[in-house]
Amino acid sequence: MAIMEQLAIRLRLAFIDPGLRKAPFLLELRNWLAPDVESLYWSRRRVVRSYMRNAGVAMHPRAQTPKSEFDIDDAELRRAIGEKELALRPEKALRKARGVLAELAAFLDDEKVGAIFVWNGSNLRGALAIYLARQRRIPVIHAEHGYLPDTTQLDLEGVNGASSMSRLAHAGAAYMPYDDGLDTGLDAEIARFRSGERTRDVNPLPPPDLRRNLYARLVSRVSFWAERRALPFINRLSVPTTPARKVPERYVVLPFQVRSDSQMVLHSPLYGDDFEALVRDLDDALSRIDPDLRLVAKFHPYELPLVQRAYGHLPKRYPRVCFVSAAPMNQLLATASAVVTINSTVGFEALILDKPVVALGRNFYTAPGIVECPRSRDDLEAAVRRALTVPVNAERRRGFLRFVRAHFLVAGGYHDFTPRSLRSVATRIIELLTVTPTVVDRDPQTSAATAFITAQ
Repeated sequence: MAIMEQLAIRLRLAFIDPGLRKAPFLLELRNWLAPDVESLYWSRRRVVRSYMRNAGVAMHPRAQTPKSEFDIDDAELRRAIGEKELALRPEKALRKARGVLAELAAFLDDEKVGAIFVWNGSNLRGALAIYLARQRRIPVIHAEHGYLPDTTQLDLEGVNGASSMSRLAHAGAAYMPYDDGLDTGLDAEIARFRSGERTRDVNPLPPPDLRRNLYARLVSRVSFWAERRALPFINRLSVPTTPARKVPERYVVLPFQVRSDSQMVLHSPLYGDDFEALVRDLDDALSRIDPDLRLVAKFHPYELPLVQRAYGHLPKRYPRVCFVSAAPMNQLLATASAVVTINSTVGFEALILDKPVVALGRNFYTAPGIVECPRSRDDLEAAVRRALTVPVNAERRRGFLRFVRAHFLVAGGYHDFTPRSLRSVATRIIELLTVTPTVVDRDPQTSAATAFITAQ
């Protein structure tokens, strides 16, 4: 008996606003979700709609949909939009939100949507879709890049710091004892990190029927070149940096993060996006802890050039700090004494390499007992001292990694069109949808991951 037949329903799952590189995989996924789940797609993106047309699926919103505005007061509208868009693009978000809400509400109701799928969910369309889904008490599947090679986060509560894994980790419940199969897989994934091998194809080739969409492929290639080739090159020219061969012998690594990313806007309570303040405080702390221990700050290769140029004064202002751009992160981690991060994936990579980690923001791995978590800026120096002097609890970390791999991350994702990847993602989606959720009314701006409870 099919899983959804147990619920006497063929659930309609709507993929909301899929991105350019994710759209081909999510379209192909409909064949692996059937017959238990019927897949619908909503997007205003021209390229994504061309993929939808090429795949022969119905496009939503339909072109003939009349323009209208959702009836909602200003305070509730801000709640629906969410913290990220209000912080980054408030005027645009407030101007567009009522119209987008009207389109999404009509789509959800007319098509009798029973669940939605959003990637991250903090952008305008994703946040508004989540708001409407909460009102209709239908489940939301949140997706994001996985932190282990070839994996994806899929969760009913959120991603990263807003995920169920974050809640479980802070409660001390994210632990699994030794498991031969899991540990063998983890060892292989850790070896890939150490080697510097690429952990996913960032410009994947879609299935043959979608590959014939020459317009979409051209846009994808140009976008990939601009983001992954041109942008890092431009950024390397924006700020004078130290060559990798001149990195000091003893150092602590600080990875910069993209300032407009949801990780910084939503989950960085101590420093926000002020990396200069963090460099200053960390440099001062290290000079007191050990004058011979230096700070190595690595700029993010995909930061916006305007932001990157704004960092141009840092090397002169902080001469003790070694600023790098092109140095491979796996090489920096290999010989680092410790890592200080807001909530970057680099912190998780350092964790799996048994490096001391100080985390200043929220993420699923930034829990006491797993990494050092200062409560305020004033506690930064003490946290770094503990990280440098107290041995890490390797078994606690290993048990956490087993739990993450077994219960949070899915083996597969949009970068991998193999049957194994598609089957794995589809199976996890169906598993999540069979947990009948009761939605807890909560503010979308709240970071606590308590959106769903299992119905009794």
